[in-house]
Amino acid sequence: MSSHFALSDIHQRFVQGERALHVLQGASLEIAQGEVVALVGPSGSGKSSLLHIAGLMEKPEQGSITLKGQVVTDAEDKARTELRRAHIGFVYQFHNLLPEFTALENVAMPARLAGDTKSQALAKAAALIEKLGLADRASHLPSQLSGGEQQRVAIARALTNTPALVLADEPTGSLDGAAGDKVADLLLSEARAQGSSVLLATHDMDLAARADRIVRLRDGLIITV
Repeated sequence: MSSHFALSDIHQRFVQGERALHVLQGASLEIAQGEVVALVGPSGSGKSSLLHIAGLMEKPEQGSITLKGQVVTDAEDKARTELRRAHIGFVYQFHNLLPEFTALENVAMPARLAGDTKSQALAKAAALIEKLGLADRASHLPSQLSGGEQQRVAIARALTNTPALVLADEPTGSLDGAAGDKVADLLLSEARAQGSSVLLATHDMDLAARADRIVRLRDGLIITV
């Protein structure tokens, strides 16, 4: 498998008054194409900061980010936005669906933003919605869906553009056991089927165990478990 994504010697700190909190102190990680990596660590260890940097939403103070063989660390804002749209999918704990759009329209949104026509985007979205068992819910608004259904819509949205990298931040954290298991099954199986790499931040060690590899964030460094 070829490397799809890499973080190298990432440093990041936050200043709180006169105190500097060094969250990341040389974190490095490579993820191969199609590989699922679970990122674990206690609250406050920097998992979300690492995901923000991996998703090109924050620039690290030091270090480099490589996506599909391209160093993207210092890309300008417009280029970072285009890279996110084309190559990165996001799944959050609390869905973040647009409430005024249907499930189908939410899933189609990334393709529209990436330049697909409306019909192309809706066709992609419909195929994913059906794969994830939500064809009969496609015309429903998020408020008309259960928590598990909303998260399945969020997964479909993240996968719409066949991203090189999927970043998932506690994707089952707001769901009960059965719904969480179903969401995890769908996320991992569909991402693997597409050949997308996945970086999955979680406190759930049962979910982490389903990844190809587990790494731990400790003292600002990434350590293989």
